[in-house]
Formats: sequence, C-alpha cells, structure tokens
Amino acid sequence: MPSDGSPDTESGPSRPLDPTGPGALGIVVATNLLPLAGVVAFDWRVGELLAVYWIEVAALVLAHGVAAMFAERPIVLEDRSFYITGYDEDAERDDVWERDPNPIRPVSWLPPIYRRNARVVARSLGVFAFLLFPLAPVGFDALSYLTPTVGLAALGVCGAQAAEVYREFFAERAYEERSPYMVVEAAQRVVFFYFVIGMLTVIPVTVGIVVIEAALAPGLLNRVADAFGAEAVLLPYLLPTALAKATVEWGRRRAVREDDPDGIATWFTGEDPRREWKKREESAGDD
Repeated sequence: MPSDGSPDTESGPSRPLDPTGPGALGIVVATNLLPLAGVVAFDWRVGELLAVYWIEVAALVLAHGVAAMFAERPIVLEDRSFYITGYDEDAERDDVWERDPNPIRPVSWLPPIYRRNARVVARSLGVFAFLLFPLAPVGFDALSYLTPTVGLAALGVCGAQAAEVYREFFAERAYEERSPYMVVEAAQRVVFFYFVIGMLTVIPVTVGIVVIEAALAPGLLNRVADAFGAEAVLLPYLLPTALAKATVEWGRRRAVREDDPDGIATWFTGEDPRREWKKREESAGDD
C-alpha cells in the first residue's frame, strides 16, 4: 500500500512464468547443466548419464510411433525437405496411402487406431540404426551402465515421454490434425539433431584431448582426474550433449506452444503441408 494510505492498484499476484520466455530458457539450460556439477561434486558416472540420455531418445521414438497409429490425416510427401527413414521424394503413391482407413477402437477412452498407419510406423523404426551408431565404439561394455540407478531414471524419463505425448497429441486432440508421417517426423528430427551434434563434437573433442595430453600439456588429464575424479576427464563429451538436450527441450517447447516459431524451433516444428499452403495463400493475398 502506498504511504498515503490509498490502495495499491498496480500490485497483485505474481505473473506466472512465461513458458517460452527468457526465465524459462534459463531454467531449461540450468537444469540440463546440473549433471555436470554432479559428475564433479558427487562422482556421478558420465556413462550412466549418457545411458539415460540414450534411453530418453529411444522412448521418444517409441512413444511417437504409438501416437502415430492414431493420426487421422493422409500423408503428403510433395515439396518436403526432410524425409523419415523408409521414405524419399520418389515414394510411390501406394507406399504413402492407398487403402481405406479401417479404424479400430480398442477402448472407448482412446481415439481409433488406423491400421494403414502401421506401415509408416514400421518403416520409421529404421531410425534406430542412428541410435545404435554411438553404441558401436562401446560394444557390449554399454551393458555395464545398466545399473539400478539408470533403471530408475529410465522409468522416470519413459513416464515423462509418455505424459508429454499424451498432453501434446491426445489432450489437445492433435491426432485429428496430423498424419502419421508428421508424428514420427517430430521424433526423427530430434534423433537427427543429436546425431549431427555427436558427429560434430565427439571427433573434435577426442582429437583435442589427444593433442593436449600429447603435446600441449602432458599429464594434464591425470592432474584433473586427481583433483576432480576420473569422470571429470569425460566432461568435454558430456557438455555438448547436455547443451544439445537443452536445445531440444527448448526448441520442442516453442514448436508446440508458438504458432509461428523462429530460430532453432523451426527445425523441431516439422513440415505441415496445410500450414505451408496457408502461408502461400496469405502471401498471394497480400500481393
């Protein structure tokens, strides 16, 4: 209340945080950088963190595959710049859609499933070849990171992915506005983004570590390991992954919440033929 005793008309309940504002961006970045502090301060294993990240992406792909079975719209491949696994610009019409819907409603509280979507989902699972690529250098040693802690974290991330897909596709009835291709495309754009980030960071980081240890500062890695633990040496691999994860979360959040997102969010928005047609019509109208 002001000093003159009059009511304060400007004060009131605090405004909720804008989910796509700078404050929310700071929270997303800080949350994803916390594991780095855990490695240094609490001896978290980098391999376990990367295992959880991998499981989260795999759960994302599978969850979107399930959601794609409910998508109602037909597939349009013309004029696309991104093709999911199993499809390309030369796909025949029969490969896209050439059969009756034949919806099946297994339970009353879910929308119908379309059997014709199964082919799209099956082909889209070829994206797991990209997910298996980072496991190749590790081989069966990756199984050593499947600890009870990772298992518990995996349950959490799988539940989070299921909740997010339900909120995005079912609670908002987005399955009525999307084709099965568009649904699985959203997940594959995330996989491709991680794949590119991995290719652009793993090799340079490895070369940089070798050069530093062999020529610029011999023994530096041992001193870092003695001071902060052996896992701290692997932080240069974890940092790009953590920042990529923050970028994915932020980009997908904006892609879902904004009508016309820009920047990195455009990559995670995906291509909606009807949206592109609408833009062209509006552009023609302005002329």
